[in-house]
Amino acid sequence: MLMQREHLDPLKFDGPVSQEMWAEVIRTMEDSRYPDTFDYRVYDKLARRFENNPVRGGFVFKGNMKMLDSEDCKSCFHRFEIDTYGRGCLHNCAYCYAKSYLHVRKYWNEPIPFPIDIVALRKVFYTVFETNKKSKYREILERRIPLRIGSMSDSFMWLDKQFRVTLELMKILSFYKYPSLIFTRSDMVAEDEYLEVMDPKLTQVQFSMSSINEKLTRQIEPGAPSPERRLAALRKLKENDFKTVVRINPLIPHYPDGYYTDPNFDKANAKEFPYFSWDMVDAIADAKVDTLLAGVVRLYRPNLNFMKKALGYDIREIFAKDAQWERASLHFSEKEVGYYYNQLAKLSRAKGLRFSTCYIGNDASGESFQRYQDLWVNKGDCCDAKGVVQGINATCADAPSKPERAGAIALEKPVASSGCGAVKSMLANLAALQHGPAKSLGEDVILKG
Repeated sequence: MLMQREHLDPLKFDGPVSQEMWAEVIRTMEDSRYPDTFDYRVYDKLARRFENNPVRGGFVFKGNMKMLDSEDCKSCFHRFEIDTYGRGCLHNCAYCYAKSYLHVRKYWNEPIPFPIDIVALRKVFYTVFETNKKSKYREILERRIPLRIGSMSDSFMWLDKQFRVTLELMKILSFYKYPSLIFTRSDMVAEDEYLEVMDPKLTQVQFSMSSINEKLTRQIEPGAPSPERRLAALRKLKENDFKTVVRINPLIPHYPDGYYTDPNFDKANAKEFPYFSWDMVDAIADAKVDTLLAGVVRLYRPNLNFMKKALGYDIREIFAKDAQWERASLHFSEKEVGYYYNQLAKLSRAKGLRFSTCYIGNDASGESFQRYQDLWVNKGDCCDAKGVVQGINATCADAPSKPERAGAIALEKPVASSGCGAVKSMLANLAALQHGPAKSLGEDVILKG
């Protein structure tokens, strides 16, 4: 059910951005059935704050929904995605692929992540579901291909308490009865105002949680909620009938590569990295989670530097000495990866958890999508949403092929591509920008009131 609140007086939308946005709503969607209660004045605050300090790329994130077609992503069941905030993430995880790509181009939190253009997004759903007008999204949306929320950023950062664009997205999805998968590290997703506009029959919630070690989590994921807060949120989601998944992704092995699979490994002198631990399975099961999904880490060179800065030592020592750089990142060996997945599948079964793997980053060859499919409980969906969540009856495998789509559902500059390994696409988009380097304005840019 939609959360009801008093409609804002449109006469109040008289700022430099809100006035223009409201005019666009009236011009293009005046007859819409959607109960618009969004406060467009949040964009005016941004305009005023950055009036004398122009933001590279603008203070409105020009991204929208996108279907990823890169080589590395083509097998992914849920590559139709959106970020409600762009060019950064306040969780600032050291291992994050998005951070590694955007930081070197001065697009990471420079100075904060910026909210999406909510009018442009809403217009897509209005056009497809309330008119007969052409839309490049029509084929995808009419087939109810689930929308993945969260890729290059976390849509449920505390920043949404101010800008509310994620909350508005969930209202839009609920109104049009559109299915979604939420990828997050934030317990905000389980707060009442979000639960009131989310439908458990249409939405699956996936929490990324690589550790229950509070100290290491604070070091490596400095802006993200603690593991205990995430587990509490998972319990609350379950109480509200949501299907939940914990993504141990990235799974950073406890011991160096070869510890479990090399018969000649010197275990007596092995160095531990107690970020991942096997007892995570117990904690996840105790939170009444439905599915455990694992994906062993891959780290790009910038991430290795971020990890060193966060920890105070070089994490490369956990990789095998003869590990090869593949696809611009460092991986664990296929044998060691297989050991972790098989053990986690066994432990999950013992605890009544469903199990799956994320193929991105599983091994250096990139061929592990099919390799570990036998371990999945849900062979038709690695995210374990199709056929499990009542309203999710399709995946991107059911999407129209590229030639069928009326125009490419692609990225809008200056948005970067997704973390499914689309490095060339991302760098091409970033390199195309002609603006000078951004000036970091520091934490004082977070808006007040």
